[in-house]
Amino acid sequence: MNAQLETQIDTEVTDMAEEIGGILEAAFDVLIQRRDRQFAAAVEPLDAEEESLRDESASIHEARRNLEKLLPAREREAQRQADALLLAGEHKAAQVKLTEAEDAANAPAAMTDRQREISARIEAIEAEKQAAARKIFESWYPDAQRIIRAAEHGLFVTLLNGVEDAMTNYEARAGKGETLIKLFHRTNLTAPERSPEWQAGYRWYGGGR
Repeated sequence: MNAQLETQIDTEVTDMAEEIGGILEAAFDVLIQRRDRQFAAAVEPLDAEEESLRDESASIHEARRNLEKLLPAREREAQRQADALLLAGEHKAAQVKLTEAEDAANAPAAMTDRQREISARIEAIEAEKQAAARKIFESWYPDAQRIIRAAEHGLFVTLLNGVEDAMTNYEARAGKGETLIKLFHRTNLTAPERSPEWQAGYRWYGGGR
C-alpha cells in the first residue's frame, strides 16, 4: 500500500513539473503569436502598397527609357505633320500636333517627378512600419513582464524559498540541524554550475545584464 502511494505521489510530482514547463511554454507562445499577429496586421497593407509602388516605379523607368529613345523621332514626325497642316491652311490642327509633340517632350520629366513621389512615399512607409513596430512592442512588453514576474515569484519566492523553509522545518523536527541543508541546498537542488539554466540565470541576475 505504501509503495503504491509513493508511486502515485512520484507520478503527481512529475506531472506537476511537466505542467509547469508546459504552462511557461504556452505563455511564451501566446506572447509571441500575439505580437507577430499584431505586427503582421499593421504592416501587411503597408507592404502591399510598397510593393505596388516599386512595381510602378520599375514600369515608369522602363517606359521612360523607351520613350526617350523614340522621342526625337516622334518630335520630328509631329513637326512634319504640323508643317504639312500649316501649308494646307489648317492652323488649328497644326497647333494640336505641336502641342502633342510638346507634351511628349515633357513626359520624361513628368515620369521622373512621379518616381520622386514614389520614393518619398516608400520612405514614409518605412517610417510608418517602424512606428508600428515600436507601438506594438510598447503594448506587448508589459504582458511579457507580467508573465515573467509571475514565473519569477513562483520559482524564487514560492518554490525555492518555500522548499528551503520546508527543509529547515523538517530538519528541525528530525533533529539534524542544518547538515542536510548545507549539503544539498545550493549544490544539488538547482541546476549545476555552467548548465544552460545556470548561465541564463547568471546573465539575468548575476550582473551580466
